[in-house]
Amino acid sequence: MKKLTCLNRRFFFLALFSSLFMAVAAQEVTENKFSAVKPGSKINFVMDFSKASIMGMNETDFSNYEKDWNKDKPTIVGRFQKGANGKLGDILNIGSYPDSPYTLTVTVKNISDVGNVFCDVVITDKNGSVLFSAKNVNGGAEPPLLPGTKLAKIKAWAFLTGRSLGGIMKSEYLAQ
Repeated sequence: MKKLTCLNRRFFFLALFSSLFMAVAAQEVTENKFSAVKPGSKINFVMDFSKASIMGMNETDFSNYEKDWNKDKPTIVGRFQKGANGKLGDILNIGSYPDSPYTLTVTVKNISDVGNVFCDVVITDKNGSVLFSAKNVNGGAEPPLLPGTKLAKIKAWAFLTGRSLGGIMKSEYLAQ
């Protein structure tokens, strides 16, 4: 019986890591001209939920369902930003820098039932030229069930998705 339990545990972890790899593999960098951005640059950060499906609802319906959505949205954006900056280190810094010549726009496409944030990302310069873009950025594999409120799940996954984006950006930036 112990061997069966050990085999089940190994199978579970193998399945978990496989799904994590597949979720990360689905993320795709479609443009990379980071060489135009100097190390240590500050990048203005904008996160757009207007076209998102949030746990099966549009943003208006979700805000009616989850009354604290508008109050908690800045925290969600902040956690995403913190996750990205944690991975970027001193290479680049994203935040509220309206005078920056660069803007990172995160367009949220979907927030899954467990809270994972799926988004497309574009960095433009002051002329609107695309310097970097990535599609289907997300926080990785989803477990079948997470405890907590819907907003708590979204906050946790926002950090994970930001961290994922920061890792992608760092990797692409250093590869040039």
